[in-house]
Amino acid sequence: MSEQGGGVKPGNGGKGARSQGAQNAEGTQPGEAMSRPGEPAGQRGGQEEQAPGRVPGRGVRAGWGRYLVAPRPVGLLTGGVPPIEAAALFALLEEDPDVEPLAQVRPSRSRGLGAIAEPHPACPPVAVVAMPEERAHALAANPQVVIEIDQPLSYTPIPAIGGLTGGGMPAPDPALTVTLEEPEHISVLVKGSDGDVLAGTHVWAIGTAATTHGMTDRHGRVSLQLAADTPATLQALYVRPVGGYWPQRIDLPLLADNGERVVEVRSLADTFEGFPHRAVTGWGTQAMRLHQIPPTYRGHGIRIALLDSGVNAAHPDLKEAVRAGHDFTTTGPGEGAWQMDACGHGTWCAGIIAAADNRTGITGIAAEAELHALKLFPGGRVSDLLRAIDYCITHDIDIAQINLAYVAPSQLVAWKLQDAHAAGIAVIAPAGDTAGPVAHPAALPGILAVGAIAHTGTYPSTSPHTRVQPPWPSPYAAPFTPTGPGVDLVAPGAAVITTALGDSYTPADGTAIAAAHITGLAALLLAHHDHLRTQAVPRTPARADYLHTLLRTACRPVPGADPARMGAGLADAPTALGTPATWQQDPRAEQMYAAAGLYPPRP
Repeated sequence: MSEQGGGVKPGNGGKGARSQGAQNAEGTQPGEAMSRPGEPAGQRGGQEEQAPGRVPGRGVRAGWGRYLVAPRPVGLLTGGVPPIEAAALFALLEEDPDVEPLAQVRPSRSRGLGAIAEPHPACPPVAVVAMPEERAHALAANPQVVIEIDQPLSYTPIPAIGGLTGGGMPAPDPALTVTLEEPEHISVLVKGSDGDVLAGTHVWAIGTAATTHGMTDRHGRVSLQLAADTPATLQALYVRPVGGYWPQRIDLPLLADNGERVVEVRSLADTFEGFPHRAVTGWGTQAMRLHQIPPTYRGHGIRIALLDSGVNAAHPDLKEAVRAGHDFTTTGPGEGAWQMDACGHGTWCAGIIAAADNRTGITGIAAEAELHALKLFPGGRVSDLLRAIDYCITHDIDIAQINLAYVAPSQLVAWKLQDAHAAGIAVIAPAGDTAGPVAHPAALPGILAVGAIAHTGTYPSTSPHTRVQPPWPSPYAAPFTPTGPGVDLVAPGAAVITTALGDSYTPADGTAIAAAHITGLAALLLAHHDHLRTQAVPRTPARADYLHTLLRTACRPVPGADPARMGAGLADAPTALGTPATWQQDPRAEQMYAAAGLYPPRP
């Protein structure tokens, strides 16, 4: 590569260049992924190689950013620009005194469908480096390379929190906030309807100027500091227990003379008699008519990768379903870290997909599917997402549900997902809790983007959902689901009872919850549909495409909902599977909903 026009320049010997054409110090051949200490060889598919001499860790120099650098594929070079080999590019990066190599992402071709799908992968090897912004801009001017920011992964904003100030308006510029000379404080005590004080409960105080968050202590109490509001200007309190109770919103909260507010949240056991010892059939299962398909349809033999925050694998409903996984947020061995969920999000989705049918709690849509928990939050970046997609390829994953998003489009992720498609992997992603455009990567071609619906009467009157529901009993577009084009179909994604941290259950919201319903149905199709069964049909791109087509064409319209937000409509299980069914409510579920003063959905 030329040293002009932003090319990678040789250094003065401060960093020794490493030839990629020979074995490195660890004895790894070029193109192979290195195993971490304590990890069996061959268990890592397309993992991150540590740069030579790099001490494991994720920090970079102050003022330097993390970037992804890769050779531009030959087919995308124009004007007679010669290609550069990855080995040569990485060697030049090693020599550059203004670049600190951190790691390399090289897909492993040693096992799985990656050996077939990637003889000529769409995504080239990628170097993860740290460098100043000025150096990154200079390198980006060179047409031989692709340079992207190694963006952090996150969940898209949830209007149920951020939009509580009254309709999803953007947060005000903090520079315009007028703060109090002496901040005021309020205290909130959270109790359950069963009398228990609730530790670890999230509490938001939404004011006219700012939103303050805290978590209750072991006595169920939290003190919130109001930097720009007074108790009189508070618009609402939003309370969300970790598990076992419904979330609650209190508009214009009045405080006692001592500045405290006691909030009593409703127990799920009060809502559904005997729950969780007595199982409940959720409204999402009924809305998609999943309870009307043959009981032998369990998704046996289907491998599903959940790219999320890990999974609480100790939950009684999940301990048999989660067979393997990997923590991509650490450069250490990461043994068992994927079995712990820092925020509960991955556990919510895992329960909808594959919770055990043990006659308690809930039952997953594909209760006999095999789940792989790929942990990417908190702390994950796009480079980790690339590695996780490689894991899916080399571990013969059938369905990958990607629940994490990034802000700016990534060409490298798009190429890596092309490689996953070549391996026959069906990729499903939540459309995003944006109430606006579809998020990335769901916006990419070939990704099944799932929006969310809610349904009146499936949550108590104290639920935050009551503020936005229509005045008649019906399904409706969840307020956080995207409004822009790009949604393929929708599924239940609000007030869905699912597994939570510990051994509890919780109502969960979000387009990822809706996507989990589609992932579960997709597993049933792959396991039981005559034209998709894994035992008879090989994993190919055509198989993944046909699966997406079946799901989209098996939808029915959502009456009264904005068609622009619904895509093809609500997925219908009997139609997709080709099994005869007539609409009949689950009598047990109908009795439980009626006893709770709620009612199950009807088409």
